[in-house]
Amino acid sequence: MQKEQQNGLAIVKKLVQARNRKEAFEAVSKDISDSTPESLIDKVARRLLYLRSALRAGTLQNKTGIAALIEASGEIARKKGIPLSRFYPVLLEKVLFEETAEPVAIPSKPSAKERVLEAALEIFSQKGFHPATTDEIAERAGVGKGTLYRYFETKEKLFAELVRLRLEELERRAGAVMDGQDDVLTMISKYFRVYFEFFDGNQHLFRLIVQEQLELGENSVEEYFRKVMRAIPHLKRKVFEGTQQGILKDVDFQTVFYGTMGFAHGVIQKWLARGCSYSLVDELPGVLEVLFYGFVKDAQKIECED
Repeated sequence: MQKEQQNGLAIVKKLVQARNRKEAFEAVSKDISDSTPESLIDKVARRLLYLRSALRAGTLQNKTGIAALIEASGEIARKKGIPLSRFYPVLLEKVLFEETAEPVAIPSKPSAKERVLEAALEIFSQKGFHPATTDEIAERAGVGKGTLYRYFETKEKLFAELVRLRLEELERRAGAVMDGQDDVLTMISKYFRVYFEFFDGNQHLFRLIVQEQLELGENSVEEYFRKVMRAIPHLKRKVFEGTQQGILKDVDFQTVFYGTMGFAHGVIQKWLARGCSYSLVDELPGVLEVLFYGFVKDAQKIECED
């Protein structure tokens, strides 16, 4: 249920931020198109209840999102063989007589700065960093060019802010999953899952960095590694404990850390080179297998010749 509520809040946020009916309609269609005939009405009813909360809270300034949801859901109901003469009455009954199980925190309308950042990522992803212009970004964000420059003096600083915010997000996610009670292998597995999920969710941004070899200034790779090191004190302690217990070899922590991160980045580079055409998280079992057990099939010791 928690995941469903998160999905519901995510679509409401898109509808709150939608600039026109078409954009709202596409967001709704994507959200509900995979519903079964049995679950469609329940899902649409929950979305309408969330939107009603957004209207009452004042974060939804117009009814475009509601109209798009009703229109899109009716179209999908027809495709799934649900007669509209049944669909709308049942939907109305659910909305009138059912309430959400608990209070829902509706996301607030984004600030001008947030809209600029979101628009910049969209434009950079579509056109690339160098061809993109601040005029296009300002227009997409619905702000004047002067407003954009009030927050970001240059396009480079705007991009650097996008990267900085994403790195802070990674730090928060890593800190949230790190549990001091976990054993070292569980902790490493958790961290790499967060790491790969993070890149999966920000592929456009990091593809730009790699393909256009953008200079990130203080957000350089070295600074990024320092941020990651600060975010995982529990992992460093667990590696030491694992070494003391004989679970891990007695190897310097930083050597292990930079080696494993280098390996992970190699996997990410391959993923980027292939156009992010598959989920990076799907690579996780193979990555952990190599990290924990190596890649030599025969268990016997391999001796190197001088």
